[in-house]
Amino acid sequence: AVVSTQSTGSSSRSGKEDTSGQPANHDSMQKTPLSLEAVVDTIVPQLNWRLSLLFLSALSTIFHAAAVTYVTALTGNIPYKSWECVSEKCESLFNNASAAGLETGFFSQKTICDNGMVAGPDFRWTEQKTTFTTDWDIYCEDEAKLSTISSIYFVGALLGLLSSTAIFDMIGRKRGAMLGCVLITVGTAASAAAPNYETLLVLRIVSGFGLLINYTGSYCWIIEFAPTRLRNLVNGCYNLGWTFSYLILVLMGYLIDKWQHVYMAVSVICVISLAMFFITPLPESPRFHLVRGKEDEAKKTLELLSKISGTALSFDAIHLVYDERVQNYFKQVKDFKKYPNMLKRSLLCMSGWFLVSLITYAYTFGWSKIGSDLYTSYLFAALGGGLGYILSILVCRILGRKKATLFFFGSVTVMNLIAMLDVDLSAGWNLEQVASLLGNVGILGAFAMLYLYTGELAPTSHRGMIMCLSSSCARVGSFIGPYVSLLYGVTDRRVPLALFAGLSVCACVAILFLPDTTGEGIPETPKDLDDNKEGKKGCDRLEGS
Repeated sequence: AVVSTQSTGSSSRSGKEDTSGQPANHDSMQKTPLSLEAVVDTIVPQLNWRLSLLFLSALSTIFHAAAVTYVTALTGNIPYKSWECVSEKCESLFNNASAAGLETGFFSQKTICDNGMVAGPDFRWTEQKTTFTTDWDIYCEDEAKLSTISSIYFVGALLGLLSSTAIFDMIGRKRGAMLGCVLITVGTAASAAAPNYETLLVLRIVSGFGLLINYTGSYCWIIEFAPTRLRNLVNGCYNLGWTFSYLILVLMGYLIDKWQHVYMAVSVICVISLAMFFITPLPESPRFHLVRGKEDEAKKTLELLSKISGTALSFDAIHLVYDERVQNYFKQVKDFKKYPNMLKRSLLCMSGWFLVSLITYAYTFGWSKIGSDLYTSYLFAALGGGLGYILSILVCRILGRKKATLFFFGSVTVMNLIAMLDVDLSAGWNLEQVASLLGNVGILGAFAMLYLYTGELAPTSHRGMIMCLSSSCARVGSFIGPYVSLLYGVTDRRVPLALFAGLSVCACVAILFLPDTTGEGIPETPKDLDDNKEGKKGCDRLEGS
């Protein structure tokens, strides 16, 4: 929306606010136009313990996200190395392999699939943990079903994201995120009772539909309260919530033997995340209230934020003025033709999201093929993701938005090239595993940067739609990613590694055509992009009367 504010008092653009706890001097605001973003910068001069607790409680609303997304990687694992012979055919194959000195590699996917062995008549799974793949006989030729059940989740996510713009515009970021969390909880809890493969497919679509509405809504809700100087920190901490959720899933998968019970445990985490929306005192974004014409609500939100930050500003003497516009999806889509700079930025961001998600989920659902031990691989992958998010904060501070994003994508290219070398480091580790884990750090660092970068490149009036379109492209990449692991069974291992390296180079090329947003304000409308304002003045402004 095109929003402006008129004031008879507030604080100054310069950032020299009174932090003594007394109301700020309003005289300095009477002649100085300010963007709404600058108002937030003024009333949140620094991070204090109250703000820290506020943001942490808000971030806890997505502690279920990675667990819901990755749960099929553990509950659907096919234990190709944990089985024993029960038929004469199988025993004969084992004796022949032993005679040839090949008994060490006999219990493998290749033995089962190449010889057409059938679970039950020919062999028995010996893995203590149950999975839906062993319960429903999904292996070898049917292994693509596992990739499908992992990928179908992102079909639901795509549908959810295409719907989320309308949802956010109608009920706001926070309520939209809460609605998504309810859908996730229902879909995940019901998955524990899924009687067959087809039912679980449908429930995964429901979970995906809710998750991406929840995750994108929560991000937009939280980041719009963060002042410019803290956006990088808040973005990194937000993504660390994903890592925390990932670690919870690995721990639950390791401790819980039945796959149905894993789903129930994940649904409990979803309930806790939903409860945090009610506990967190952070209200709906003031921008949303303004574009909906709710001036009093916007004032209350800004006053609450100022009290929490310790500036204690009063907005009684401030009159918020907004220019009404029709805020709907089709109107926003038409704006792409009217504002070519916004179209260019959006397409480049969308391509980056597609590529980063394809590589990320190819890694995530492929650790059983790359690593020698399932839970060790996923543990290090989760920790590597956390390291990537932390590094994204540090590298971004040093290099800025654009260069940091290029750095992470470049590291993915280098690590995948190194992973092609045949080098054994120990009995259980080789260079491919180590380099792939480091590549995972790089791709998740790139993911964190893209989330922040896209939010700053998109104008406020269209941010919800652009974030949703970018995430939708990411869901397409996420859908393809799990199928990449199938390449390990039909071609040389270097082929998927070369694919990852090439895609990372393509992402670097796309980022090169984007402007750097380091130290810049967020543009409020597409017109700011064409006017080269980059949000420094914006269309949300505080004008003296």
